[in-house]
Amino acid sequence: MIAFSAAAQEEDCDEVLVLLQVKYIGATEISSVICGSKIYLSVSEVLDYIKIRNIPNSNFTTIEGFFINQNNTFKIDQNTNTISYKEEVYTLKPSDFIRTKTNLFLNASYFNQIFGLENNFSFRSLSVEMVSKLELPAIREARLLEMRDNINKMKMEFKADTTIVRDKPLLHFGTANWAVNTIQQSEGSHSERLLLNLGDIVAGGELTTMLNYTSNQPIVAKNQFYRWRYVNNENKYIKQFTLGKISAPSKATILFPIIGAQITNASTQIRKSFGTYILSDHTQANWTVELYINNVLIDYLQADANGFFSFNVPLMYGRTEVTLRYYGPWGEEQLFSNQFVVPALFLPKKEIEYTISSGIIEDSKGSIFTSAKVNYGLSNHVTLGGGIEYVSSLESNKSIPFLNSSFRLSSQLFLTASYYSKVLYDLNLNYTTPKNLRFDFDYSKYDKNQQAVRFNYSEMRKASISMPHRSSFFSGTSRFTIQENLFSTTKFTTSEFLLSGNSFGFNFNFTTNAFFTKNQKPSVYSNISTSFQLPKRFVLVPQFRYGYDANAMTTLQTQLRKPIFKKGYIQASLDYNFKNQNSSFQISFTHNFDHINTGFSSVFYKNSASFSQSASGSLIFEPQANFVRFNNQISVGRASVKFVPFLDINGNGKKEAKEPLVKGVQIIVMGGDRQLVNPDGTTIITGLEPYINNYVELNTAKVNSIAWRINNKTLNCTLNPNQLKIIEIPVVVVGEVSGMVYRKENEQLLGTGGLKVAIYDLHDTLIASILSEPDGYFSYLGLKSGQYVAKMDSLQLENLQIKASPSYQTFEIDNGIDGAFIDTLEFVLEKTK
Repeated sequence: MIAFSAAAQEEDCDEVLVLLQVKYIGATEISSVICGSKIYLSVSEVLDYIKIRNIPNSNFTTIEGFFINQNNTFKIDQNTNTISYKEEVYTLKPSDFIRTKTNLFLNASYFNQIFGLENNFSFRSLSVEMVSKLELPAIREARLLEMRDNINKMKMEFKADTTIVRDKPLLHFGTANWAVNTIQQSEGSHSERLLLNLGDIVAGGELTTMLNYTSNQPIVAKNQFYRWRYVNNENKYIKQFTLGKISAPSKATILFPIIGAQITNASTQIRKSFGTYILSDHTQANWTVELYINNVLIDYLQADANGFFSFNVPLMYGRTEVTLRYYGPWGEEQLFSNQFVVPALFLPKKEIEYTISSGIIEDSKGSIFTSAKVNYGLSNHVTLGGGIEYVSSLESNKSIPFLNSSFRLSSQLFLTASYYSKVLYDLNLNYTTPKNLRFDFDYSKYDKNQQAVRFNYSEMRKASISMPHRSSFFSGTSRFTIQENLFSTTKFTTSEFLLSGNSFGFNFNFTTNAFFTKNQKPSVYSNISTSFQLPKRFVLVPQFRYGYDANAMTTLQTQLRKPIFKKGYIQASLDYNFKNQNSSFQISFTHNFDHINTGFSSVFYKNSASFSQSASGSLIFEPQANFVRFNNQISVGRASVKFVPFLDINGNGKKEAKEPLVKGVQIIVMGGDRQLVNPDGTTIITGLEPYINNYVELNTAKVNSIAWRINNKTLNCTLNPNQLKIIEIPVVVVGEVSGMVYRKENEQLLGTGGLKVAIYDLHDTLIASILSEPDGYFSYLGLKSGQYVAKMDSLQLENLQIKASPSYQTFEIDNGIDGAFIDTLEFVLEKTK
């Protein structure tokens, strides 16, 4: 029997645990008293959960604190049956309070009436749903935590229980990509192309080699690729060191690869985003386009029926490398990517970033190329930079010093300018209005005697405006661009208007292009394309071009495609040119198997035909993990990991030969293209980003025993490219201790709730603090093997003026494989004399 205050003893009341569910916070179990249809909630437990400061006195007759704001003080006083809050005093009935030795309960209706905590009690589920009219501290804390998590995700910074750093092997072969393509012409000619891409680790750095072979061309060095790169993002002065064929963007036109070296303090990790830049282009119709920033996947979308796509590219602090990768709807996967330069470069205040490159150009002269660039963050809104380029093959002005600057004039207004001595100067201004109306202006002026840039025009002016459209019948984007190229004796003007979107369930693309040249008739035409979903999963994509100078349709293209089998596609297309009355018919088939991509295509013209076959795939090889796998994804330059959960019987954190694997551990990783869960409980994830912190969550909800736990449930893993890393996950065995807390009254032992039992190890370190349930029962699961001491909380006993017998109890946990269970602890409480 539970001893209630006299006011509650008039009714038949029971002290029970109920589930408190607070909107936007979560749920927890709290003590309550149910008297008939009424429920009384523990004041301290409710306020503690929503993080409202409250201090009860020793016998729980009063509770004082403040609600959200320090000026909003309150006092709940059972002695006077009153609640004072915000300088108002509410008088309650004695029956609205229930007090025990360790708790004060309040009629649930007053939580709403006085504090604005609306609540609804369900007797069937023994739960209380609570909603606050104000933003509670716990809600504010949860929102701030969510905002911090979103920022950390954007910055790729995750707080984890432990961090696993990458190793640096001396020599390791790990991955390969391959592709084969053959073409036969009806007149008898044919060609074969082979691409083999190898990914290794040499001296702790990433080694990438690529062999290109075409049957009707000689094998030459400039068509091959090899690069060794060492990355250490923790080094302040040199983060990347590259040897081999380097990527060194230059203002001078260089048409051949560069063999040399490059060092930079620019990190491979993504930087903080603070604005956006629109990036739009064309590819094949309905292809998937992936946007990468510094080799990290940021966004992806599907091009429209005319191949148009547009991204809002986050602008990053520092040098931003933007890469687009294209994937066809029928399984095509291009092994190359296009790179774009975002027209803004900003560094944090007082930060310096440099890149130094030097090498030999693979031209017939063996020309020397050298480049040194440095940028400095003058403020968070201004970045200044400069450097010098040297190209020995230039007949004059072999050295090109330059200056560049970037200004963030407002949150969405950016200005960049650069000057290359005796070559050119250029400006770019782009602005986005609050309603996403975007303006972009470019201007370039070339020195009339310059030879570095191989353009035959002397001046370029370009302006574009784009805006989204949203209405009840149309959703899409429009863009108008005009560009003027000035030559010494004439000028050439082009313009384009694009409208792309969806209306009444149909997506379409309408593009009009115009070309104007002095003393020549303008050339103006429009392309219109759309797509129709037909029965049996057929898709029809018609496209035609209309020439305004001829006032007639000039070309017509129709595609019909359909997915077949699980991962196969078949497509037929017909092209017809009304101007020269030429036509072609193409039929193709692709299928993506788990280990290989295959494709076949045939094109028939009026008097000829061509046939092509293709296959591609990749390999991941890791003998230490007993893993060899062919797959249809790109593997070179990507990271893989194998998680090995095992039962850590001896507690040393390392897997021994006799320690078994543990099944059922769920692995959650942000990223990766494929996850393989093996029957033995191990998990392999491929296609991860190297050099960054890959955030991993471990879940043991489905393991065979509740006594098996993982101490570090979140990990930050930094991985090497071209390597499958083995990460052992120790699963520890824990034991459970339980017992009873009694109160002795009139020679009877009564179970008592709300009292704290502390568990210490032999070094007097607190392991756990347990609160007894209403009937006096307590338990704790999570003890490693060893000796422990259980004690009642001395401060709580002193406040309640009671003593415990015995004062402490020792016990030993010997878990073994299944875990130990100790249920012999008992404490008897009596009033002190």
